[in-house]
Amino acid sequence: MATLSVGTTMNVSVRSIADTTSSGLGSSFNVSNGFPVSGKALATPGVPLTVQISAENDRGDGNTCTFAVSDPEGSGLFFGEASLTWQEGDSSVGWVEFSGFPVRADGVSPVGDCDYAISLVHDTGSSGTRVGIRVFTL
Repeated sequence: MATLSVGTTMNVSVRSIADTTSSGLGSSFNVSNGFPVSGKALATPGVPLTVQISAENDRGDGNTCTFAVSDPEGSGLFFGEASLTWQEGDSSVGWVEFSGFPVRADGVSPVGDCDYAISLVHDTGSSGTRVGIRVFTL
């Protein structure tokens, strides 16, 4: 089972979850070691932003996948980081959720989007590996 480690957080909550609560299909892609992926997560209008990310280590490689969310306006309003680590032979799916985003500087407008970055390190130091990622927003 993948182990979640919460890193630096500022004005955002980070936790492990068992599955998504989104009714959507999410965005699916692979992340390979040495080739990080970034994107933007958008909230459903009228719903507080929540970002849920699954990572499937289907090859069972010893990997660490790091996830970060940040303020797309560059003002440093929020930041959150977490990592999932799998031991060699562990092909489980791990989940991380980012929620509790603050309101904008006007004190009223909710945060409606965030930037995310996902990177992968192959812990055994041998040749390439990858994990399957799905990003959901509420």
